[in-house]
Amino acid sequence: MKLLNLRALRWRVFVCLGLLCIGSVQAQVRVDNVRAVTKDDSTRLVLETSDVVAYRKFHLSSPDRLVIDLRDTSTRLPAALFELNDARIANVRAARRGDGVRLVFDLTGDIPSKAFTLQAEDGRPARLVVDLLSTIASAPAQQPAAPEPVSAPAESKATAPAPQSQAPLRDIIVAIDPGHGGKDPGALGRGGVREKNVVLEIAKRLKAEFDAIPGFQGVLTRSGDTFIPLAKRPQIAREKNADFFVSLHADSFPKDRRVYGGGVYALSLRGATSETARWLAKRENAVDLSHGVDLGDVEEDIRRVLLNMSMDSAIRISKQAGTKVIAEMKGVARMHRRQLEQANFVVLRSPDIPSLLVELGFLSNDQDVARLTKGSEQKKVAQAIRRGIVRYFEASPPPNTRLYVQTRGEGASTAARSYTVKKGDNLSKIAANNGISLDRLRRANNLSSDNIRIGQRLIIPGS
Repeated sequence: MKLLNLRALRWRVFVCLGLLCIGSVQAQVRVDNVRAVTKDDSTRLVLETSDVVAYRKFHLSSPDRLVIDLRDTSTRLPAALFELNDARIANVRAARRGDGVRLVFDLTGDIPSKAFTLQAEDGRPARLVVDLLSTIASAPAQQPAAPEPVSAPAESKATAPAPQSQAPLRDIIVAIDPGHGGKDPGALGRGGVREKNVVLEIAKRLKAEFDAIPGFQGVLTRSGDTFIPLAKRPQIAREKNADFFVSLHADSFPKDRRVYGGGVYALSLRGATSETARWLAKRENAVDLSHGVDLGDVEEDIRRVLLNMSMDSAIRISKQAGTKVIAEMKGVARMHRRQLEQANFVVLRSPDIPSLLVELGFLSNDQDVARLTKGSEQKKVAQAIRRGIVRYFEASPPPNTRLYVQTRGEGASTAARSYTVKKGDNLSKIAANNGISLDRLRRANNLSSDNIRIGQRLIIPGS
């Protein structure tokens, strides 16, 4: 009997040691380096990690803090993290939380944020990128708060007073995507004309068009002869905080060189359905869909509803803007499709950014080639696309933008206060407490209903 018990004891020890070994194989993620890039309107923090890190972020107020929980992460952190010298970050603290680390950034004001992760590639490590989005002038300086326990986001948002501050005005950012590039030349036209070169030239002209208009900024997904995978192009737009995405292409139909003209496409519902499933498989996308407000461990059904709402909104805006772009292009270019079309293009499958694909013409047609390779004609096309997109935003300017102030006649000094929805709030109550009409509050935030959620940020227009 004693021999049997001894054997049982040895077996238990063996099993326990085996489990310990198995657990030790899964090494924790390390934060190897931290760097910051400061601009007038934003600060970008880049945490270089040994592997893609699972994270959760949320904001707390009174005082203003950004909290980031890194899961399954080593507590050995680089000194550079605690030596950040930035006008938006007053102090940085860290503590062990579960199997990971909690980072607390004491902010110098009510500053929104966005975050995303990047895979290791091309010799660069995996990264967690955090953007703090505000003008430096709008962040009132305050003394760093003394270290204190950080509570869960749901509790703090239910008890802490909602912050009110003057929100910084920003430009509307339009991401311009010249199709193909590098090893992918795209369509080949007569005389050796390549699609990748034609669309890049027009994309640069389109960027210049937006940059010349106060309140707008154009950004390119590629500025040279570079190959970029289709799925990465919307990601680049997201990293640049784009409000709109337009992809430029040219077609070819050698079997019938008489076919000519351009067309404008928005995402089809079939493409939207397939992309919904892909995004639901990645939990961190929920943060992007909530515009930087952490959703916590919400149920799958709620995430699905939020994603469908975001996708529906993006398609609706895309169709409205696309109709205006076609109307402008008809006046300067020959159109193969005179009505807005919808198709399942990969580059349009972005649930959170309205997107259009513009076919500029057929490189298999001599007249289209002559038009698309002539500088004056390229400028006309770029101007038409710019006018169409600007016309949409003039009719529906995003709150907190310079265009919103220009079109709604509200000065930056009296308008644009930010309000974070707290427990017990409803839209009527918020409007009454701020001395504005319910309809004006809806228009200021482009709301189609009175449904709001805890943690949502609203723009309170000035008196």
